[in-house]
Amino acid sequence: MAGQLVRHMCEAFNGGNVLPTVFLFPPRRINSRGPMIWNHQVLEFAGYEMEDGSILGDPMSAELTKEIIQLGWEPPNPKSRWDLLPLVVMADNDVPVMIEIPHPLCDLVNIRHPRYDEEFKKLDLKWVSVPALTRLGFDIGGMQYTAAPFIGWFMDAEIGVRDLADTFRYNALPDVAKAIGLLNGQDGDEIETLEDLPEYERLSILTKAQTELTYAAYWSFQQAKVSMSDTLTASMKWCRYDDEFKAKNGFRLPADPYWLAPPQGSIVPVWHRGGAPCYQPKPMICKHVQDPLKAWRRERQEDFIGAKPLSIRANMQPKRPQLQPRSTTNDCISNFWNERHVQDSTKLVDQSQIQKPVSALPEQAPNGRIQVVENKLCVSVFFCSAGTFAEKVATKLHGRLVDLAKSISNVSVCSNVKTLNQLQASAIDSNELVLAVVSSTGQGEVPINGSKFIKMCDEKLGEQMKTPTTSFNYAIFGNGDSRYSATYNGAAVIVERKLRQIGGLPLSGGLYQGDTALYATALQALNPWWAKLQPTIRDLATDSPKLKRIHSDDVLDRDPFFEPISRQAEVKSRIRLRCKELRNDFQVAAVTKISPSIRENYEGTHLISLDIKDMSYEDLNCIQLLPTNSPVKVRRALRALGVNASDELSLEMSDSSNPTFSAFLAEYVDLESPFKDFEWLANLSQASSPASSEEKMSSLSSLDCLEYLYTQGHLPAESACTNTICLAFSPLYPRTYSIASSLSYRPPSKSTTPTPSHNHLDLLVKPLPQGRFSHAFLSSPTPTSLRYRLLPSSAGTLLALPPTTPLIIIATGAGFAPVRCLLQRRIAASRSDQHSDSISLFLGLKPADVPLLSGILNEAAAAGLMESMSIVSSNEGKVRVYDRLLEDGTREKVRGLVDRGGWVFVCTNPEAARGTRGVFEEVLGEGGVERMEERWVEEVF
Repeated sequence: MAGQLVRHMCEAFNGGNVLPTVFLFPPRRINSRGPMIWNHQVLEFAGYEMEDGSILGDPMSAELTKEIIQLGWEPPNPKSRWDLLPLVVMADNDVPVMIEIPHPLCDLVNIRHPRYDEEFKKLDLKWVSVPALTRLGFDIGGMQYTAAPFIGWFMDAEIGVRDLADTFRYNALPDVAKAIGLLNGQDGDEIETLEDLPEYERLSILTKAQTELTYAAYWSFQQAKVSMSDTLTASMKWCRYDDEFKAKNGFRLPADPYWLAPPQGSIVPVWHRGGAPCYQPKPMICKHVQDPLKAWRRERQEDFIGAKPLSIRANMQPKRPQLQPRSTTNDCISNFWNERHVQDSTKLVDQSQIQKPVSALPEQAPNGRIQVVENKLCVSVFFCSAGTFAEKVATKLHGRLVDLAKSISNVSVCSNVKTLNQLQASAIDSNELVLAVVSSTGQGEVPINGSKFIKMCDEKLGEQMKTPTTSFNYAIFGNGDSRYSATYNGAAVIVERKLRQIGGLPLSGGLYQGDTALYATALQALNPWWAKLQPTIRDLATDSPKLKRIHSDDVLDRDPFFEPISRQAEVKSRIRLRCKELRNDFQVAAVTKISPSIRENYEGTHLISLDIKDMSYEDLNCIQLLPTNSPVKVRRALRALGVNASDELSLEMSDSSNPTFSAFLAEYVDLESPFKDFEWLANLSQASSPASSEEKMSSLSSLDCLEYLYTQGHLPAESACTNTICLAFSPLYPRTYSIASSLSYRPPSKSTTPTPSHNHLDLLVKPLPQGRFSHAFLSSPTPTSLRYRLLPSSAGTLLALPPTTPLIIIATGAGFAPVRCLLQRRIAASRSDQHSDSISLFLGLKPADVPLLSGILNEAAAAGLMESMSIVSSNEGKVRVYDRLLEDGTREKVRGLVDRGGWVFVCTNPEAARGTRGVFEEVLGEGGVERMEERWVEEVF
């Protein structure tokens, strides 16, 4: 069987001019497994498991390689990434047979690139010359051919996008990106690896590297004169064939999109979920039900017989020496199948295996906490997040700790990072250091992969009256975003409080409040914290046992975020990020309509229409607005500072992208807010120092403060002082709103509402007395253009819901914006008869908002979208909209909708969101919201 397959494979290869061929061995008999082939493909690279757990070669074949070695194969010495496995086959009711791959099949194609010749030579990438799948069977006429390998030719993307590029295979894209210079010139960011970049930049670089690698694969096969097709040609051929088939027969061929769609999307993990055909007609080609390795394991349990070495000499010489028979004694067999490899490391061990000595409880000092540290310090790293950034920071931190442990003998580091839920609150020992990276979700809540830990802490707090508390050390990195000030590091504060309550002693201040508004990469975010954390870990671990003094509570109350770096360094980092955002992300928009018009004492919500020119947007997206300062105010600030608009602000930026004073004052700072500090007052050159007026100026806007100093003769100042003044401005933060319109919607012909188009979008904005956008910007007599960028929203998951899925919506005030967008989308769909009465709407409004929103509500009801609608206006009895869920009849109805697979969409302020969650816990039972998982969607403003 093996000899026939290899012999005819050589004929089909045809010197590189491949002849597509299917090889059929006898079909499976009743109650037998049939002939089988171990290899996934005839030509398959080995994957050797190394002592450190890594794989040398192809990780996909690691298990197969181990089995073939145990069967008697001796790998070449030294091993390499490109060692071809022998072919292993099993005839029906027979033992495995091995055969080495002969010439010319064992000749590999070196992957080179005409524009990056030296770079690709250093990468040393190769691949086999032909694909020959062996684990697919053929079902036809009631017969099942379990061994039906076939040979064809590669498509370029199979190698450049999948085989060499997949992260679970050779993962070559990061090396390709680095080799051809794609990681260079990232605006001076600190980059150690590709993982340090934010996702959108990483995707861009991976896509470029993927394109070049695919091109290199096709070019290399051309140079080697081996058949290969390109993606576009193969796709066009299939489409033409499919169209011709439909024209002739009236229907299309059944096909699996996973096999047909070009695999360029495999950079994105969700692509690997693939698809499935609607049905599987026969005859068909399909995967085996049985795994040949598992089938052989079952058979050898009864009687093991060594693999038979086979020599084939028909015009082909094996590249490696012939295999020698291997002993088949019972002792050898026992060794073959019962070996277990256990990794032993003093530096990198599983947390559960760390030996932790028992130590006395720490003593308490009057002005601070002290701890007795004995023997080895055990460091564990945890994270909790609804996204990926916190895990990246935790992984970076873990790598730093592993390197640190190499220089400190009495430090052990956990084997990998874990979610916070995996930290057992009742089992933390006194010699353990807990490090956690914590992101927030919702309205500053702990994400789901950390919520169980909070419950464990509460349970332990209830038991502390009975048992003494064991103290331990901890430090937390809060992965917050200061642009969302209401929820900034809310979850990190909760976790830090719980750790202290169960006996934790804060290290390096306990909570470090990171800010992703400042840092675009995980490495940038980690560095300031690590600079502060590393010395304290060394101090904690060395000279043991000794007393360690921990920061007292009054120190913890101070915000530690600005301690590791100077004020100027922080501002420069923020400006640098703003430079990149304005250049790459933000577009220009203009306000075209405000309804009703801005006026004093108006308590309702405004409908704002923006002209975004030629840009488009997705339904249920969010928009971040940067309300720039007006040209008039910028000119006033320039005059007070005594600088020219076109002069550059000297910030020593490494990428030479210093903003001009005009751009800086318009787009970087908030001229309506007071200065952050007044340390610069002492540097003014005039003899009469204005320092005595600091208290007065702290109540003024920064623009008014500048003009006051200008009229008093203290400004203009020297250039160095001017730079210092600019660094003391309050930054201009973007404001985030939900988009309140859908591109697919067109209003009724009688409506006076302007038709949304691809260059307009609507917002619902609640006016605030001192609001930077809702008051200062919108009420300006000379409207200024806005800078904006579009952001995805958690509500985007609702777009994929079938119209028949029950949807319960609770919204208040301006939180109606995404609901308005969703209703417009459903109304547009209803005009194509794609609708159902599946929405139950609970809406809390002020009386002034009712006329603004009644039009879309009436239209949605007329379209048959509403199963029920309940509107609660502001009232003296303080009845909240979510209280309606507890009324007789409504409670049972809501529970029934959820039990039928219904979704809940909450779009309210934080207080109403907490109230809504509490009511649903009462309606569904304790833990009901958590059990809904992704069916519970919140957007809190």
